[in-house]
Order: sequence, then structure tokens, then C-alpha cells
Amino acid sequence: MLIEPLGHPGREFGAVIHDLRPEELRTEATIAMLNDALARYAVVGVQGMPLDDEAQLALADRFGPIHQSILDASRRRLADRRLNDVGNIDVKGNLKDATAPAYGDSNLLWHSDLTFLARPARITLLSARALPPEPPPTEYVDMRAAWDALPSDRKALLASLEVEHSVLVQRAKCGFTDFTDEERRQAPAVRHALVRQHPVSGRRSLYLSSSASHIVGWPLDQGRTLIEELLEHATQPAFLLSYAWHANDLLLWDNSVTMHRATPFESTEHRRELRWTAVVEAA
Repeated sequence: MLIEPLGHPGREFGAVIHDLRPEELRTEATIAMLNDALARYAVVGVQGMPLDDEAQLALADRFGPIHQSILDASRRRLADRRLNDVGNIDVKGNLKDATAPAYGDSNLLWHSDLTFLARPARITLLSARALPPEPPPTEYVDMRAAWDALPSDRKALLASLEVEHSVLVQRAKCGFTDFTDEERRQAPAVRHALVRQHPVSGRRSLYLSSSASHIVGWPLDQGRTLIEELLEHATQPAFLLSYAWHANDLLLWDNSVTMHRATPFESTEHRRELRWTAVVEAA
């Protein structure tokens, strides 16, 4: 087994693991290694790791409690609420109509998973089940490095702030507003600290997402201006990692210190199907 850092060698953002066998995912040593790699690199790809749904859920369960989707069953192709589709497949298994606003369109915005819930995602697992001939990459930004690059007076201002997050705010940015009453009930607005400290590495990072609505206690316009400024700062090329997908890749990332986004992909010929599972933070 080999862990290969991605990008600039001194940056320690992103790594790929080679020659890890599927049966090794069941061992305590492998889980410890993956946790250590996530704490160090934040985004970790495991190449050549074909998974079915059962194996993916078993692996996710080793990291903590698994999120269950808030979406109505009519919007879901998969019966198991612990698994979500990411790609261009509709609920009937056909290629999606790319012109209609959809819940998943927000994947194209910079975000951290499930920030609109009181228990957001800690670790996300995303496995490649079907890829087009030229798979679109997934992009990540290092929110630790974004924090480190801020001047000290700016850090002092931000350290005690809270941000209100809402799934309604997030999806409205993509034109999707068709929530059921039950979906709205399951996802009321929540508050999260703008600056967090990682429990393992001890590093501080910004915590932002497209679900961010405003700064708690600030005038609405002023708070939203600050959020936009920080998003622009955090998504600079210096903090960016672009992950190139390969067949049977498994990608894991630490949502507490990263944001990510899908890159556009529309096809009337090729299927892109990724299976998403999220482990939420401890209560």
C-alpha cells in the first residue's frame, strides 16, 4: 500500500492511496490509517476500490453514525435513505433532463455537506459506480489554509462569529424551491461557528458553505457581504485541489476543513453515477 500526496508537496492537501485491497477495509489498522490520512490531507482517494452498497455502508459505519436523507421517497431512486445518487440519473434510472431545476443542482456550488443540519457531515464517502469516458473532476478547497492566510486582525474579528445555515437558502440559489412540508420540518435553519478547530490535528479552519445565510447578530446585508468576501478568499487557486476520477475510485473527505463542488456535466449518451454516504458529527 502506498499513500501518494497530491499537488504541491508542502501543502498536505489531498492524497491518493494505491494497492489497498477490499478485504483490508474491515481491519482496525486500515480505519486508523484512513482517519490519520484524513486528518492530515483532508481529501483522500482510494484507487481501484470497487464497492457495492452493502460494502460502502459497512465502511461508513466504521467512522460513525450515518446520515439518512430528508428527501421524500418520491425524489429518491434508492430505497435505502443512507445512500444518495450523485450524477445524471433520475429516479426512474434514466438520464436526467438537465434543463429542469433539481435538488442536486446545488452540488455545483461551493459547499460542505449537510451544513444545514444540526449534525452536519463529518466524513463523506463517494464511490464511482459508472463514469463517462472523460469524467468531470470534483474540486476542493482547503479551509485550513484559507484561515491560515488571513491577517491576524481579521482572525480576531471572525473567531467568535456564528453563521445561520439553511437548506432553503442553499437550494434557492439554484432555482429549486419545491420542498414538501415534511422536508421543511426536518431541516429548520441552524447555527454553526464560522471558525472551527479540528479535534485531531488541532488546526483552525473557516467553516462555510452555500447554505450560509447570514452572520448571527449582524445586519443582514453586512453579514452576507462578509460571507461572500470569505467565500471568494477561500476559493482562490492557491487553496484548490481538483480530483480526477478513475473507474472504481473511492473518495473520502473531511467536511469540517474543506468545501467542494461538482463541475458541470451534461450528457445524453453517458451515465455518471456516484454513490454518496455521509457520516455525521457526534451529538
